[in-house]
Amino acid sequence: MVKTNLEARLVKDNIIEEILIPMTKTKRPAAIYHNQPEKGKVIFISSAHLKITDLYKRFQYHYEKMIEGSKDYYVCTLPYQVGVQAAIFEEEDILKELDKPTMTKDKFDYEYNAVFVGSSGESYYPYELTNVCRKLEKCELEQPKKTINQYIIVHDVAISKSKGSDNASTHVIKLKPKPNGTFVKEIVYSKIQNGLSLPKQRDFLRELLHIKFPNCIKLVIDMRGNGEPLPSLFYETWEYTNLKNKEVIEYPPLVLDDDPDGYILKGAVPLLKGITATVISNNTMYTYLKACFEDLSLRLLLPSEDVDAQYKMDEITAEEMANFVQTDILIQELSNIKQDVSGKSNNIIYDRIVQTKKRDRVTSLAYGMSLVCEMEMDNRKTLHSDSGENPLRFLLISG
Repeated sequence: MVKTNLEARLVKDNIIEEILIPMTKTKRPAAIYHNQPEKGKVIFISSAHLKITDLYKRFQYHYEKMIEGSKDYYVCTLPYQVGVQAAIFEEEDILKELDKPTMTKDKFDYEYNAVFVGSSGESYYPYELTNVCRKLEKCELEQPKKTINQYIIVHDVAISKSKGSDNASTHVIKLKPKPNGTFVKEIVYSKIQNGLSLPKQRDFLRELLHIKFPNCIKLVIDMRGNGEPLPSLFYETWEYTNLKNKEVIEYPPLVLDDDPDGYILKGAVPLLKGITATVISNNTMYTYLKACFEDLSLRLLLPSEDVDAQYKMDEITAEEMANFVQTDILIQELSNIKQDVSGKSNNIIYDRIVQTKKRDRVTSLAYGMSLVCEMEMDNRKTLHSDSGENPLRFLLISG
């Protein structure tokens, strides 16, 4: 009996070991009837993927058995050039895949170059660290009705329309409080936009905040460079027209929480948090982000391949699927971040291993997590002060 697994990377090891392999040990009726020996085989056919997957472990095992001389195992990799040589497809068509907005170098390598992709040894956020946090089965295009959880919206500004320029990156972080004052942080929504003017970014964020995530307690905005003027666009009322009933709703001015002059505006709400990154703040937010991966308090959406069948069966929308894809790209951007020391000042910096790769999504996420870090520190102080315990009490008595 021969069992063939197409796209074997999508098949978990336990299914192979507990279901498929035992099936190959069962003789076919013809072999039983003629009392003939029969040995089953399993053939795995798949594109490559990450080195942390079950498929890569199986590939390594089969490869080692093959080079040891076993005739029961055989592996090979077939990059897209083999198909070009066989005239199955044109190389030009394959290379066009690199132009797609959802295509990354890592994805192209494992989809078309038959390369198992792993994080560089320099990576500060290797796949082994980040992938275990991909537990969320659903994104949120808007907050669930009657939810009591709070949200943070974080936005990294970019306005250029030129090809290859930075993207405006937005994340929505859902906060689930824990008894010790910390939070479970869930990235429930992510969106990338290119070439959007500042007024249009303001309108997008206003709608996201007021209409879709009204439980948002803070809008974090990158104020470096092009982002510096954006908060000022919120310093006025904003009107929203409900398309269903044509009702016009006016929302108050939103001002920076550290701007005393902004509080003078009538009805102003200090909901904006401006972020201007420094060497010190970068070190805090990148190390805190890593700690959240390590303690599993940060949760991300499942890999897009895990929900691909749902998408093809119209169980999730294209917009929902886009959130899973954006998370895939976020993970790849994270794997390209390294911790280094600057040559002149000896400051710790966080740089890209491959300079041509972007990190828009990482930067946006890190900004949001820096605020969460502040909130958790404040919560801990409150918990200690509310306890009524004097930490020096026992020392004073013993003296």
